[in-house]
Amino acid sequence: MTSHPVILAFRSSVRCWRHRALLRVALEASDVRCRRRYSTHIRGGVSGMEEILSRVVAPLPSYETRDKSPPPPETNSLEFMYFYKSLDKEDKLCFLTKLSQDFGVDHKSVSELALKLLDTQLRDLATILLAEDRLRYTLTPRYKQLFSHISRVEGGVKFLVDLRADVLEIISSKASDSPHIRDLNGALKSLLSEWFSVGLLRLERITWQSPCEILQKISQYEAVHPVRNWTDLKRRVGPYRRCYAFTHAAMPGEPLVVLHVALTEDISDNIQSIVREFATLDSDEDVNKINSAIFYSISSTQAGLQGVELGNVLIKRVVCLLGVQRYSYRY
Repeated sequence: MTSHPVILAFRSSVRCWRHRALLRVALEASDVRCRRRYSTHIRGGVSGMEEILSRVVAPLPSYETRDKSPPPPETNSLEFMYFYKSLDKEDKLCFLTKLSQDFGVDHKSVSELALKLLDTQLRDLATILLAEDRLRYTLTPRYKQLFSHISRVEGGVKFLVDLRADVLEIISSKASDSPHIRDLNGALKSLLSEWFSVGLLRLERITWQSPCEILQKISQYEAVHPVRNWTDLKRRVGPYRRCYAFTHAAMPGEPLVVLHVALTEDISDNIQSIVREFATLDSDEDVNKINSAIFYSISSTQAGLQGVELGNVLIKRVVCLLGVQRYSYRY
């Protein structure tokens, strides 16, 4: 006897529901096991941290096999991220200190290769260049390779931005004067500068029709002239106003730097007239009343991107954009 299509569909949906339920239970059980294991490592103090780092920070491949060695499993990056997020502020300092000191550059190998490079100075150019390349490769910290792998997993880039924010806080608060921590910061800044270069950034205009999540973050991140309420925010992205932000594909829904612009008839000498007084503005823009663009607020939203050139680039991009859209403005 042939089963009725409705019955088949029902059975299929039941099997699908059971599969999803079992998968959810398995994931929850795995999450509990991870939490227990990580809490055990945290209670184990430094030895527990060393065990985690020894497992997830892969050795630097030899120079000869650097292009042939397979990348470490993605679980290494995820385990590092999960463990770090489970630490409190004091433990994070200890963890980063261990990471920077014990998983950085192999100074013994660097010294040996530096001596070999000096010995090759009287040889042919090819030998010298090879020795220089070997030395350059050996100067790569092991944790920098780990950071590169972390950047390839979902949420990895945002994690590294937040990680650098923690490192910068450690340095500024003088919680640690370790030169290894400063080297770790330099390695992170170098990587983030590459990942957040101008060509990889997306310029977006924020309007009242933008996703609510973006609008809420624009309001929260405003550091120069705090947004009072939703009505205030609506005016700042409405007629005679422009709001632009840089975003990045690796951090969706996260504005990196935000610029607010007022389009006016004249250059105002009173910032309050721009930020507070909206009653005289028309509900629809009249382009004939616009001949000036006042950039009255710019806010960087990610502490971990400090030192990565974003603000000046955003201003230059917006100047070009406004110039193309509306003849010429006075800035």
